[in-house]
Amino acid sequence: MPLETAASTVVAVPTTNDIEIRAIDLGDEADLRAWWEVGHAATAERPGKPWPLWEQSRRALPAPNPERGIVLLGAVDGGQMVGSGMLTRPLRDNLHTAMTFAFVAPGRTRQGIGSAVMAGLEALAAAEGRTTLQSEAYVPSGGTAAVEGFAESLGYTVASRESIKELSMDDYARRRSDLPSGADGYRIVTFDTVCPDEHVESFGRLLGMLMDEIPLGELDLESSEWTPERVRAAEQRQVDTGRHVHTAVAIAPDGEVAGISDVRVDDTDHEHAQVGITLVHPTHRGHRLGLALKVATHDLVGATYPSLRTVDTSNALVNTHMNAVNDALGYRSIETMLELQKVL
Repeated sequence: MPLETAASTVVAVPTTNDIEIRAIDLGDEADLRAWWEVGHAATAERPGKPWPLWEQSRRALPAPNPERGIVLLGAVDGGQMVGSGMLTRPLRDNLHTAMTFAFVAPGRTRQGIGSAVMAGLEALAAAEGRTTLQSEAYVPSGGTAAVEGFAESLGYTVASRESIKELSMDDYARRRSDLPSGADGYRIVTFDTVCPDEHVESFGRLLGMLMDEIPLGELDLESSEWTPERVRAAEQRQVDTGRHVHTAVAIAPDGEVAGISDVRVDDTDHEHAQVGITLVHPTHRGHRLGLALKVATHDLVGATYPSLRTVDTSNALVNTHMNAVNDALGYRSIETMLELQKVL
């Protein structure tokens, strides 16, 4: 059965308390809200903004996504949802992979619920022929947490480590006069979500290099091809779900896009934002384009959203260059993300 049509499926996974693991109907708002509440409660003690607002989730999760298929699972005990899970699968490339996420309601941990949800997610992924599973776990900066042992017990190993960082826009404003505007020899162009027609082709070419150019550690991910049609379809989904991707591109003297950076803001939340990607073509490095592009996007979102309080980003711990750029902007580390991987 295609995973998109599994809304009524019951995943047969034994647990210690006969808890039912079932698929969430994305079209049933009450069901979706119960799923969202579990994740919201499970992440409440993490720093920053680890969970999206309900108004954004209710709009984005059911929306058609040309890039990624999504299935949600709920763990139900006596009519109450006590655990939740998400399976996402790339639909255009890296078709051997899937991502699994599980959450357990506070007070119900260490009862086998998280393991049961993960088993259900893995069964669905395996049924579709996905052979490499990836996930994430979050621990205090420089510390450890019980989730590491949980992941290890399920067969997931740490493939990469990233620093989750947060920027106060007040701190950024205080530093702004010491930061550069633009980059010599390059033109900085900014836009909201939809790339100008004259740049979309080379914009897509650079996007396609992302997996080859960022530090992946041991993650089994391959590069992709971003045609103008694919770029436009992805942009349309952002527009349809109320997400603004405020983007800066560096245009080289020959007219090619030499670098990209973006900051993403949802219509439902003008107080928090997230950096999406920052990428500079290898032949154009050494001109401080990464810093110039990030300054341009942060200036843009600061001017567009006067109520914006914080921006979050993440970078591989080994990415010393980008970590230095973020430090210059005023970002501070708030936790560490463990990028996990399991081969079925």
